[in-house]
Amino acid sequence: MRKNFKKLILLSCAVGTIFTTLPTATYANTTVTNYIVNADNYQLPYNGTEQDFANGINPGYGSGLSLKSINPDGSIEFYCLTDRGPNGDIPTYIQNGQKYAGKFFPTPNFTPSIGILKISNNHAEIINSIPLKDKNNQKISGKVIPFGNVGSTGELALDFTMKNFGTDNNGLDTEGIARDKDGNFWLCDEYGPFLIKTDSTGKILEKYGPGMGLPDILAQRVPNRGFEGVTIDDQGNIIGIVQSPLDVDGKTSKTAPYTRIVKLNSQTKEVTMYAYPIDTGYKNFSKTKLGDITSIGNNQYLVIEQGKQNGKMQNLIYKVDLNNATAINGTSDLEYNKLPNDFKPAQKELIIDLRKNGWNIEKAEGLALLPDRQTIAVVNDNDFGIAIKVNNSTNPKASVEDYTYNADTKEFSNKDNKVVNITIGLQKNAPEEQQSQIYLFKLDHKI
Repeated sequence: MRKNFKKLILLSCAVGTIFTTLPTATYANTTVTNYIVNADNYQLPYNGTEQDFANGINPGYGSGLSLKSINPDGSIEFYCLTDRGPNGDIPTYIQNGQKYAGKFFPTPNFTPSIGILKISNNHAEIINSIPLKDKNNQKISGKVIPFGNVGSTGELALDFTMKNFGTDNNGLDTEGIARDKDGNFWLCDEYGPFLIKTDSTGKILEKYGPGMGLPDILAQRVPNRGFEGVTIDDQGNIIGIVQSPLDVDGKTSKTAPYTRIVKLNSQTKEVTMYAYPIDTGYKNFSKTKLGDITSIGNNQYLVIEQGKQNGKMQNLIYKVDLNNATAINGTSDLEYNKLPNDFKPAQKELIIDLRKNGWNIEKAEGLALLPDRQTIAVVNDNDFGIAIKVNNSTNPKASVEDYTYNADTKEFSNKDNKVVNITIGLQKNAPEEQQSQIYLFKLDHKI
């Protein structure tokens, strides 16, 4: 297996895009190969009139990544994952004097799905897709969870006519994937945040959330910043990471210098939490977004940390060690910095700066370490290649943030509170963000 893997990497590097740089003092030389991920067989049907999407919406399988196999012919297969589907921000929505946040859902019946990504013969492709299903074997959606239920973000799900699509009790915004020794998948989600166990067909078997097997305090996540990555350690524990600091009482997301790592014993259901220390270069701590986590054994992990530091976008991979970290409780002591003198967060060491190695995409959200313990695979979240467009003849640079929609009068108004005539639809996002891509970063020695 090692021989075949080595053969593939050498072949890929011969024809792919290669960068050799100096990312860190520890790993002096890194060889990088990247591929556009072809997913033409899984284009999403779209009924809108925008010509850019006449053939459908580009799939996005880059929200999570886990190694599946290295095959006898040297090809590599990964499990990957979509999130809740194509979506984008809405204008401020007012109904009965109440303001609401929300998302446009151009394909509201989209089902979050597990993909199989194969790299072979200098080509990367999604070769299969497994839709997620509830316990009754019915496909779920990515629509928002009803107000008041565990996992609700307080958002509305709208179409471009500002019609409310409603909610889904089983809605998931999936962001990470791992597979256990029994062949079951473990997924994580941003809504709950939830940890979800499915069988090999994508049927949900177990679901853990705040007050549902996980500590209540996790419900204090910033909306849509719940679990962003999941992995399984060598003891069989399920490890999830919260994307950003919790926002306890709406007061701590910007000031808490830690986010949480959550360990679930899948047999005893015991939960242990640890503090992940955030870099100090952000404008405030809420600007950080962890991207994914993968176990490398011995209670150590690789973690993506990203966001603008000192005004520049950063996509960094750290090695994180929990061996001497202090277990933290389910209170808000961590977020309010009421910590004992002997408190120790997770230890972290920079492994690679992706941007110094050719990465130019905003969202690195899937991460896997290959068996050579030198090659790190990273995929991006391409947001399904879409962005939200406001059609306003008097303001070609308009964005949804510039407007308010009054559901009672069915009128849009601008920042000057003047009623305006606009329509909203889709456009392609930035060129470098449109495609799903997978990068292979080969370090000069083992991790």
